[in-house]
Amino acid sequence: MTLLHIAADVVREAAARRYLAVVFGLIAFAQIALALALDLDVVEGAIVASKLFGAALGGRASDAATPGVALGAVPQVQEQLRPVFRVLTGAVYHLGMVFGVVATGDIAVKSLSPGRVELLLSLPVRRWELLIGTFLGVGFIALAGAVFAVGGFSAVLFWKAGYFTAAPLWGALMGVLGFLIVYSAMLLATTVARSAALASGTGILVYVLSIIADDRAEVRSWFTAGWGRHVAGWLIAPLPKLRTLGSVGRDLAVGDLLDAADLVPAGAAAVAFVAACLVAAVLQVERKDW
Repeated sequence: MTLLHIAADVVREAAARRYLAVVFGLIAFAQIALALALDLDVVEGAIVASKLFGAALGGRASDAATPGVALGAVPQVQEQLRPVFRVLTGAVYHLGMVFGVVATGDIAVKSLSPGRVELLLSLPVRRWELLIGTFLGVGFIALAGAVFAVGGFSAVLFWKAGYFTAAPLWGALMGVLGFLIVYSAMLLATTVARSAALASGTGILVYVLSIIADDRAEVRSWFTAGWGRHVAGWLIAPLPKLRTLGSVGRDLAVGDLLDAADLVPAGAAAVAFVAACLVAAVLQVERKDW
């Protein structure tokens, strides 16, 4: 319960600082832009063409599609909207992660700021509870933003095509997971130096390096055989596979079967990375003289 109280306090403070208003306002702006840019040509209940920002995304006529509201959308409509789902899920995953890194860089810094951290620790709150509770609070904010974005996207599709679908929710949830992986590194950086700039910089660095080093074999091939290749392999081994997780989110959004050969290693690497960062952050907090 203490963890939930701390997480709720993080959310309340974000709302009081108008942080949530800015986040949801930007998401709403993106939804309005999507509504204006997404052009679906519907003929007798079938989507025969789709364009996003003027670029054709494919589509074909289907006389099996029946107009109406269908939870999850009928298979024919989902098949026709697969290009739209892929583009938007990828955009939400990567752009949302970058925006989240910049926007949440100072949340943990505020919680650990001089004066406030002493006040919080004077309450019946353990140091590790303060840290993990902050992590959960940021996770709640990210989840709320993802649900709001998916709800708006589904509303745009219902307005454009007359169908309601929650299919992109899986891609958005994968985006939340990817962001929390990056935020665990940001939280660790905050415990080392209470700096929002350092936290955001760490998040961007982990994101970029993880995208580049997703294919371990390809990165190692950039270096000459020998000790250089081995050192490069050791350095990139702890990084999470964010690009693979983004691909999993797109596959979930369009209903494709997942490849366990990609999902299991990516999931294991993500769990190990988050656990290592949180444990290191807790140890760093426990040794500080507050």
